[in-house]
Amino acid sequence: MMSAMELKMSASYDATPEEVFAIVTDATFREQACEKTKALSYDVKVTTSGGDTVVRVQREMPSDDVPDIARKFVGQTLTVVQTETWHPANADGSRNADVKGEIANTPVTLKGTATISSTGGETVQAIDLDVKVAVPLIGRKIEPFVVEAIRKGLQKEHELGRDWHDGTN
Repeated sequence: MMSAMELKMSASYDATPEEVFAIVTDATFREQACEKTKALSYDVKVTTSGGDTVVRVQREMPSDDVPDIARKFVGQTLTVVQTETWHPANADGSRNADVKGEIANTPVTLKGTATISSTGGETVQAIDLDVKVAVPLIGRKIEPFVVEAIRKGLQKEHELGRDWHDGTN
């Protein structure tokens, strides 16, 4: 069985958990995040299912940064699909989400969790993902590139989130 590569990130906001949740579940915010990450096209849907809020983002990205060894699997563009299922707030206002994603028509998948919680007067949004490239022999060589691309995108999204909260977007 092939193992996955782990990606852990967090960002702090001078905001309440409710404010951060409102930002990350705002369709306009997610559309601006797609633009900030240079998506060629995108489709953002925010829906509710029972008490859950589901954020689904599909974006077409250029594959310029994909190493040559992987380019034959992906072509000139990548279609990245990510779904976050945010569950109702806990008693302390914190939130948890199940995260899953894929690069369409490739052996790349990701799954994990995201949280929004208050810590010491600020709110921390954290994500913990397992990224897997299910290709024998070369998958482990490609995973670091995939993880780094995801990390860069999340950093840009976190920067935009802070700007949104500060009113400077």
